Amino acid sequence: MDLDEKILLQVRTNNLEKYDVDFIIAQLCVLNNKPFDLMKEKVDDMVEKGLIVPSVQDNTRSTIKVDNVPKSPYNQTNEEIAYEILSKKDKRSKRKKGRLTGKIQGTSKGYAFLVVENDPDQQDVYIAERNLRGALHGDTAVVEIINSNNGRREEGKVVQVLERANDSIVGKINFTKKYALVTPDDVKFGTDIFVPLNKTLNAHNGDKVVVAIDRYYPTKKTPDGRVVEVLGAPNKIETEVLALVRSYHLYETFPTKVAEAAKNVPDSIDKSKYPSRLDYTDEMTFTIDGEDTRDIDDAISLTINEKGNYVLGVHIADVGEYVGRNSVIDREAFKRGTSVYFPNLVLPMLPRELSNGICSLNEKVDRLTLSVFIEYDKNSFERVDYKITESIINSKKRYTYTEIQKIFDGDETTIEKNSKFVPMINNMRVLASKLAEQRHKRGAIEFDIPEVQVNLNALGDVLEVFPRENNESHRLIESFMVAANEAIAEHFLKLKVPFVYRIHEIPDGEKMKSFIEFINGLGIEAKVANVDKVKPEEVQTIIESLPEDKKYVVNRIALRSMRKAKYSPECLGHFGLASTYYCHFTSPIRRYPDLTIHRIIKESLRGKLNASEIANLKQFVLSSSMQSSEREVNAEKIERDVDDLYRVLYMTHHVGEDFEGTVSGVTEFGIFVELDNTVEGLVKIEDLPADRYTFDDKMYRLSGNANSYTIGDKVKVKTLRADVLTREVDFMII
Repeated sequence: MDLDEKILLQVRTNNLEKYDVDFIIAQLCVLNNKPFDLMKEKVDDMVEKGLIVPSVQDNTRSTIKVDNVPKSPYNQTNEEIAYEILSKKDKRSKRKKGRLTGKIQGTSKGYAFLVVENDPDQQDVYIAERNLRGALHGDTAVVEIINSNNGRREEGKVVQVLERANDSIVGKINFTKKYALVTPDDVKFGTDIFVPLNKTLNAHNGDKVVVAIDRYYPTKKTPDGRVVEVLGAPNKIETEVLALVRSYHLYETFPTKVAEAAKNVPDSIDKSKYPSRLDYTDEMTFTIDGEDTRDIDDAISLTINEKGNYVLGVHIADVGEYVGRNSVIDREAFKRGTSVYFPNLVLPMLPRELSNGICSLNEKVDRLTLSVFIEYDKNSFERVDYKITESIINSKKRYTYTEIQKIFDGDETTIEKNSKFVPMINNMRVLASKLAEQRHKRGAIEFDIPEVQVNLNALGDVLEVFPRENNESHRLIESFMVAANEAIAEHFLKLKVPFVYRIHEIPDGEKMKSFIEFINGLGIEAKVANVDKVKPEEVQTIIESLPEDKKYVVNRIALRSMRKAKYSPECLGHFGLASTYYCHFTSPIRRYPDLTIHRIIKESLRGKLNASEIANLKQFVLSSSMQSSEREVNAEKIERDVDDLYRVLYMTHHVGEDFEGTVSGVTEFGIFVELDNTVEGLVKIEDLPADRYTFDDKMYRLSGNANSYTIGDKVKVKTLRADVLTREVDFMII
């Protein structure tokens, strides 16, 4: 199905013709994750041809109202069905007259493969470079099968490109006397981009640039483009990080209209203007965050009531009070979906006037919040009651995890300095411990996989990389946030109003079967009653039965056996937390789904959720779930890529040095080794001790006559190569 057919299906499915052209374009941008200009061109052409007939047709484009989003096909019981109807490629990728439709998967060698989506039985089709006919990595294309003999891999040639994947590319520019060529950083792209000398934006030879692609050719391989941004000289940290950011089409600044709107946001509040809110400003609340945190979403409090029960207060920044639905700031936040964090840079979801200003729960200033107060029985520590309310707080102290941990560790100086807070902190420690015990009893799984911490010097160079600390103070905040998320999710499921839930579905049976076989191959007895209906506590038992030297790497394999957590309009539970009800409520400054449900919570508290509003919310919740899940995946990819970049930059200073590490992956072409500092590199099979090796993909083992390597083995390696462009590190076994 090409893009035009897809657009027409979406217009019909969602009954979009009852709205004006601007609204249709905006909805198609969301459903297809395509730029406005492209969707406008498509829709205008279809309107002119009479294929789309909007009900509102005049020369005055009306303001787009997200409140009036049409109903989606929402009678499905599974959000994924609605997702596929709205935004996925047509599943009818069956062979027709020897032709297949799919995505081009490029390679650094010039040839490519056609990957047919939604058809696991269809083998990838090999396409020689001469048969690509202008198709490039990521493009959607129709391929004709030209060779399919005796069970060999099918070979094809491109007969039509349906949709181009890239409108801009990041790469290095090189000049000749008559023109310039930009070589993409992504080696899979498969070709340089031709740039006339008058469109190079004063770039210097060898600079990293962003080049917009102006024209593709059906037969000529090299497209035409123009430089739209010069990023700087290559191999500098700031240049390489920015190049990665641009390759994901992300920007650290906001559009002019968004920036202007943010300037109108107040920088303080007047309590007297909010008489209906709970005034909690005189009560003891405080925040706990990292030393470098600037956008503070959450504050906590704890009291003991007249029954002797614990009453936990979780107070979350009321971003919805300042970011109205469909405002210019809201549309940009929806587009971004999440803040993205790097060691030396943050790409915020909201302008800093909000994220670091009026919405940040800074010390000793009044702030608007949404609070949930959860009461726990003093003996059983079971939840006995809760209350959700709009509130105003004044955080009395900005704590760091380090300070709280010092109190837990009995540091006398820190305890004396914080004497008035210590009793509450100690009570919090007790409650958090009990809540963690309860989660463990119900089967919550702890994947002990630390994130990387990067330390930079004043010039931005990488001084060291090491695992990020995750101590008891971190786990205290985690326990309280989980408790709040569960209470909110359960409350709104019972209200039966549209809501965005955080779901983590039961693992795939085949993946779980492979994981169990691998564990048994390590000599560890691992059993589950039914791999298709595995229970969290069964996985928890397996993880906890692992010997210490295997725990870390096996945790990673276990995590790969899980499904990806995502956002959904349906409450399907959270497998990893063994939670029946779960949502993301606690970070509306940096996550759009949290902001979505904050608005619903506020409308519910104010009695505005009538039948009409609930009907309108259904589409908004579905769109928010889809977009937030997609943007989260994108953010995770770039954060991982940037972390890898910093690791490689660090290792460029340590080529030739020896390290101890753990085998973290095994393939037929070598083994991956992870160092204690989280750097992972490849030992190619030719850099292993000479032997005749065979690969066991079930047991993750590479075996020779004299040598054998499997997951979790300790090895000593020497650094051979650290390549900034490919973000690869190569080791050899000592």
